[in-house]
Amino acid sequence: MSDSEHDAASRSRRDVDREQLKRTTDDLLMPAVYGQQDLVLDRGEGVRLWDVDGNEFLDAVAGIAVVNTGHSHPRVVEAIQEQAANYVQSSYYFYHEPMADLLQTLADRSPGALKNTFFGNSGAEAVEGGIKLAKKATGKSEFISLRGSFHGRTPGAMALTGQNKYTHTFNPHMPGCYKIPSPNYYRYGDRFADEEEFGKWAAEQVHEVIKYDSNDDVAAVVVEPIQGEGGIVVPPKNYLPYLKEICEQEDILFFADEVQTGMGRTGKLFAVEHWDVDPDIMTLAKGIASGVPFGLFMGTEEVSETMAPADHYTTYGGSPIACAAANATFDVIDEEGLVENAATVGDEALDRFEELKEDHQLVGDARGKGLHLGLELVEDRETKAPAEEGAKAVRAAAHERGLLVSRCGTHGNVLRLTPPLSITSDEMEEMLDRLDAAFDDVEAAT
Repeated sequence: MSDSEHDAASRSRRDVDREQLKRTTDDLLMPAVYGQQDLVLDRGEGVRLWDVDGNEFLDAVAGIAVVNTGHSHPRVVEAIQEQAANYVQSSYYFYHEPMADLLQTLADRSPGALKNTFFGNSGAEAVEGGIKLAKKATGKSEFISLRGSFHGRTPGAMALTGQNKYTHTFNPHMPGCYKIPSPNYYRYGDRFADEEEFGKWAAEQVHEVIKYDSNDDVAAVVVEPIQGEGGIVVPPKNYLPYLKEICEQEDILFFADEVQTGMGRTGKLFAVEHWDVDPDIMTLAKGIASGVPFGLFMGTEEVSETMAPADHYTTYGGSPIACAAANATFDVIDEEGLVENAATVGDEALDRFEELKEDHQLVGDARGKGLHLGLELVEDRETKAPAEEGAKAVRAAAHERGLLVSRCGTHGNVLRLTPPLSITSDEMEEMLDRLDAAFDDVEAAT
């Protein structure tokens, strides 16, 4: 769509009664949905969004780390439109080219010996499938995951999630799910000599669970390479390699949840590649199809061949439109160098984060990899008391300055920046200028 066509479409949309639209949504949408900001969307392009009033925003949310190629990338839009004009749905009943192409790409590009894929509709659904695969492949039924983790809101995924705020009202959960400490050195590493000692201790808690808590029936350790909802927690360098080694010692599977970190988000196509760790099972969703609902889980051939026909299925599996969008997403990521761009611009952002930390006492820690970035806000740097209200205030002030950010962390005190991977250095600088000003606004009001 040309700029003039965009302008015409926007003008026509601005006639909408935005307040009535919001009232209708608030009245009729199930109240489980929360956190909506006062913004009625009109259109998006690249790293920018516009509301129906014509206000422009820099988007550091990207649909919660979903639109990695940028909003409405022309190549992805064209692929969706072309596929929709041919056929929309096939289920797994028939072969089709978009699915075969994507299966081959995933087999060629995924880490280690991952080979076989099952397609579904979301990250949580992918985790549920991974749970079934781990059980079938091992004949075991227990799982170890991390405190502070987030794996989804469906029953099995929720049982793995290590944050009570998402799970406590839905007890009892799937039995046999045990939690080990988060590898969050900023929060829990004070009594250790260094990050390496802490990382070793945190991984060794798998041995402790198996020895004291489990029924010696652990199928897999499930881990986000970098915790997302838990606060953009980058583990110590030795943590994931040592965790993988322990899994091999204990004869249990290493299950990497790459729903939020995959597809170039961290400056590698898959986050586990930062540590040269090869998963036995891996999940993907979010950025895989640039916004089209899609999720998948993969396994090595040895693991996958244990699944028999009808052990798992879904009506929308291998959706032609989702597969077409995912194929186009891979093409854009490769042709535009988005993985490399995420690494470069992310490093620039981390440098600027250190300046923000120097200038604003609210910032206790600055961290991330690639464009998976977080600022943890604290009321006091000595006590590290979480500043949840401060995070809310900065996010609101950023919104007023035309910057959209989200909050995460077990205490809701981490500002999360996950912009499209197509963001330029200049756009990131503009984004962080607005964030800096938002901190100033909050500090001036207190």
